[in-house]
Amino acid sequence: MKKLTLITLTLLLTTAVALLPATAQEGYNRWGLPEGATLRLGKGSINELAYSPDGALLAVASSIGVWLYDAQTYQELALLGDFAYSVVFSPDGKTLASGEYTVSVAFSPDGKTLASGDNTIRLWDVATGTLQQTLTEHTESNYTDSDAFSPDGQTLASGDGDVPIHLWDVATGTLQYTLTEHTDTVESVTFSPDGQTLASGGWDNTLRLWDVATGTLQKTLTGHTGIVNSIVFSPDGRTLASGGGWQDNTVRLWDVATGTLQHTLTHTQGRYSVTFSPDGQTLASGSWKEILLWDVATGTLLNTLTGHMGGVYSVAFSPDGRTLASGSSDGTIRFWDVATGRVQQTLTEHTGVVSSVAFSPDGATLASGSWSGVHLWDVATGTVQQTLAGHTGEVRSVAFSPDGQTLASGGWLEIRLWEVATGRVQHTLPEHTDNVVQSVAFSPDGRMLASESWWDATLRLWDVATGTLQQTLTGHTGGVYSVAFSPDGRMLASGSSDATVRLWEVATGTLQQTLTGHTSDVRSVAFSPDGQTLASGSREEIRLWDIATGTLQQTLTGHTSGVESVAFSPDGQTLASGGSWDATLWLWDVATGRVQQTLTGHTGKVRSVAFSPDGRTLASGSGDGTVLLWDIASVAPETVREDINGDGVVNIQDLVLVAGQFGKTGEHGADVNGDGVVNIQDLVLVAGAFGAEAAAPSVRAISLARLTVSDVEEWLIEARGSIRSGSGDASRPGGLSYGRGIAVLERLLASLMPTETVLLANYPNPFNPETWIPYQLSEPAEVTVTIYAANGAVVRRLDLGHRRAGSYESRHRAAYWDGRNAQGEPVASGVYFYTLSAGEFSATRKMVIRK
Repeated sequence: MKKLTLITLTLLLTTAVALLPATAQEGYNRWGLPEGATLRLGKGSINELAYSPDGALLAVASSIGVWLYDAQTYQELALLGDFAYSVVFSPDGKTLASGEYTVSVAFSPDGKTLASGDNTIRLWDVATGTLQQTLTEHTESNYTDSDAFSPDGQTLASGDGDVPIHLWDVATGTLQYTLTEHTDTVESVTFSPDGQTLASGGWDNTLRLWDVATGTLQKTLTGHTGIVNSIVFSPDGRTLASGGGWQDNTVRLWDVATGTLQHTLTHTQGRYSVTFSPDGQTLASGSWKEILLWDVATGTLLNTLTGHMGGVYSVAFSPDGRTLASGSSDGTIRFWDVATGRVQQTLTEHTGVVSSVAFSPDGATLASGSWSGVHLWDVATGTVQQTLAGHTGEVRSVAFSPDGQTLASGGWLEIRLWEVATGRVQHTLPEHTDNVVQSVAFSPDGRMLASESWWDATLRLWDVATGTLQQTLTGHTGGVYSVAFSPDGRMLASGSSDATVRLWEVATGTLQQTLTGHTSDVRSVAFSPDGQTLASGSREEIRLWDIATGTLQQTLTGHTSGVESVAFSPDGQTLASGGSWDATLWLWDVATGRVQQTLTGHTGKVRSVAFSPDGRTLASGSGDGTVLLWDIASVAPETVREDINGDGVVNIQDLVLVAGQFGKTGEHGADVNGDGVVNIQDLVLVAGAFGAEAAAPSVRAISLARLTVSDVEEWLIEARGSIRSGSGDASRPGGLSYGRGIAVLERLLASLMPTETVLLANYPNPFNPETWIPYQLSEPAEVTVTIYAANGAVVRRLDLGHRRAGSYESRHRAAYWDGRNAQGEPVASGVYFYTLSAGEFSATRKMVIRK
């Protein structure tokens, strides 16, 4: 867990009420902004809901923090902390805890102790916020998915992100039992109301009931045909409800005493969440676009609550049982009258993943595309002007026409052209029949629209006035991610998963040039305003190309996990890039290729960036469900000589940048000592300038920075060979700074070398259509990864060749599977297994494709 927020609600409410008039005037979209940001559009995705014990407050765990709402007036009261997956009130209602990322938190029944989990469990004193104990039996590569206190507060159960369940003595912090009978990931653990039984469920499709006193397995409940990802005891402890995932689509009610199945409650699509009403008579279960209310005694359906346009991720009854709150991927929270099934109130602006942003030509309006549709925002106030609904899935791309009167949006299987003034659909372009439309772009004269198609690797050109298809451009051998017109409208650029950029003549549809050099997917392309330069972003780098000659001008490196989006400023002097999993934005000086500034504040990948027409504002859309507006003038760079990328800290990223520029002569940012050439001496000086924290980096940080054992070994050999004793200059070979740099490199080498060979969990998982399989090698070996179907049939064999000892965890080093079989065909949804063979080592893990 990266952060934990502890709030005393009495103090919070007093402060919130006192500040409401000023807060309302300022706007909740200005709360907690990162430095340099002026406005936040959207409240982030919805992860979990919780009522305070007295029903006065609703807490919403979101991708940007915990929102507190007045449950009667529905007014926002506060935004707490950063990314929160889970949220829980203490029993006395005075304290709130939130947990980040795939972690969990739980209070002891007396409200005095808080447990928080990542790959460790931490026990906190709520009154003082001090750490009491750290419980560290969980493996470093796995996170704690679920925590639960026993009713008497003496025992804590924690579910590992892998197989074991741990039972801890809270008073002493000692491990009492490790429960290992699950054969796959444990998703959820919960105590019975009397504290004598622990229930657990997970990826092996089973529920297990354990005797808490002895740690022995009492019963194994089978019947689910997919992951058991949610379990809850009824208030009287006699019934256990369990929810299955997408492959199961059922909620099951079990008699706890006998272990027999009482009822099977069937959903038409995947189940996300279950909860009992306070009297135990009603069960609410959320699934795709609906919530079902069930009679627990008979298993009959009482009511179906419809209105959400996406998956219902969380449901919670108010303490009096009269109101049900639900949070959905459609970006809304709805409050339902349980007796009538009617919606009492709908809270909006929790927008889900924001995949695309675009300014109107006058800069007054920003369009954003997300899971919850298309939103048009007033840039001055941050309020929603319109919500354009109609797409049946995620909206991946938006673009304004040059006159600002039309908006194009690309979504699942279709493109829509909207009249901006009225919000009405002008045309629906349905020829994309195989996948989501990743990118749309208007020609400079506004008469033509370009779009890409993923599965058939084509581009399409449309007549905007009539909505008819004019041309289909073929030539890419992989899915197309991005399209862009040149400023004069004569050329179209496209970036593809085949690692190429292609330039097309618009008038004839002929291919003019193919730009090669990227080693992975090209996710984004953008022309400079003068049309002379093209920027292309991939998983590893940004490349700047000379359009006239097709030659590479510069390679910009620094993002640690891929580039999702690039955009030139209107004057062409600055390039903005949005990072993938590092959740950062970078501003580059186009002339020199040096980083001007790194902007942080998003909690999810930055999927889209766009400059306002006057160049003063940068908009960034993120997987955290928000758009941030940045004042470019307020983020002027502050750099030191060794801070090569200008992000304010000298660390591994600077080291890698220097190494990538070895041999460059003349004036260059990586020439730290100013001797006219970038070489090992510059690299060692950067290492010597590391801060105390950066000087002993973790293995994970190093793998993200893309260092290898061989890299550092070669650097050390050259660095030691260049030492000249007796130098009085600390920055020269033999000097103090130089010696400090060599010591850092030695520590880097030690950190890089794994102590054992390990097969790690693939990511993302579940996935569609691609995934990465990380591993570590303690010694050199010939490495293969074999993909198997659930029936044991070989689907694909990945021969990775001879690999040196080291960590292969980042996306550019891990094994990559594109979800296709040996014949190049996409495989079906379902469970698959992968086996790593490295010398005498062999291990197998499970993964899921979900389409």
